[in-house]
Amino acid sequence: MAAIPEERKAIREARIEISKAELEKYEDRIAKRYARRVRIPGFRPGKAPASIVKQRYRDEILGEALKDAIKDRVKETFPEAEIISEIRIKSIDQTDKGYEVLVEFEVVPKIEIPDLTSIEAKKKIYKISDIDVANYIEELRKKLAEYVEVKDRGIQEGDIVIADMEEYDKDGKLVDSSPVRIEYKKDELDERLYDLLEGKKVGDTVELTFDDGSKQVFKITKVLEEKLPELDDHFAQLHGYTSLKEMQEQIRKQLEEDARRRSEEEFEMEIINRIYEMYPFETPPTFVENAYRNLLQQVQIPQFESEEEKENFQKQLIAYAQQLVARELILDALAKERNIEVSEEDVREYLKFIGEKNPDAYIKQAKKRKQYDRLVYLTRLKKAADYLKSTVKVEMVVE
Repeated sequence: MAAIPEERKAIREARIEISKAELEKYEDRIAKRYARRVRIPGFRPGKAPASIVKQRYRDEILGEALKDAIKDRVKETFPEAEIISEIRIKSIDQTDKGYEVLVEFEVVPKIEIPDLTSIEAKKKIYKISDIDVANYIEELRKKLAEYVEVKDRGIQEGDIVIADMEEYDKDGKLVDSSPVRIEYKKDELDERLYDLLEGKKVGDTVELTFDDGSKQVFKITKVLEEKLPELDDHFAQLHGYTSLKEMQEQIRKQLEEDARRRSEEEFEMEIINRIYEMYPFETPPTFVENAYRNLLQQVQIPQFESEEEKENFQKQLIAYAQQLVARELILDALAKERNIEVSEEDVREYLKFIGEKNPDAYIKQAKKRKQYDRLVYLTRLKKAADYLKSTVKVEMVVE
């Protein structure tokens, strides 16, 4: 990737100078604020001279004066920058004339929108088949499955095997002993253990030996067979449908809607990625951190077997957070460039799109809680995304 131009960077660094005369003006201003709220012996509240206040609170006033002066000077130096973080002081040197300060801060990078008609993107169309519907219903059946103990046959595919497991090291010393639950499925179980357990019954014992001489011994104590509920109208009624036929029809509609949304989201992200590739920019760390924290609240955190797995999961989530931030910045820039406006009816339609049942009541509450501007912003992003997808060249691909 080519070097990112300065205006498209999110982290800026600047060296600024604050003269003694300039700093003294800030000190005087802050000293007056102090004088109104501090008590100094011999003076009534708010009546102490600024010179005495400055002398008594010299370090505090100097620190605040520097902070305010630096903030104003940065804004003067970068009038077009939208600063989104605290201004961090990396180094500060006192000179005969005043102070030289090296600062760092985050800004919203400049986002360049190319000629959208020049972009070609593939849009995948996902078809829903009878098999997809059947598989979905089968998963619902599994959730209501019962497990019945069997004793008159050997272990078969899909059974649940309960066993007492003993683990020995290479010297034959017992290092662990615990009951285990094994799902006897070829695609999910260690191939050697799968073959060892095949056809075994309650009371049988199998040994799994490893290359280093250690081994695991499994004594089978129970075998459970999965019993799925009958696929009939009663099963459909348990899930809120009047009949099995209605259940199949409604699930197909749901899967088709899910497929349509997936298609639109992937199509949108492909366009976003194309724009980013053409005009790359830095994503502000503050925005990425906020997006990452939001994702942590939304996703189910898996159980990690190692620190490496945990680190990989975090890296993937951070990468996705960066992608979400890039998307939002591009859509916001597009909305501003194309002067996309939002009416209350647009907000109402947006709420319907995200599944809100009573948009009018939602809007009323949002206005009452002063959250309506956020709704307008999200609606504008949605309109920008729709504009984006309607403007580029589209190649349909049926999956």
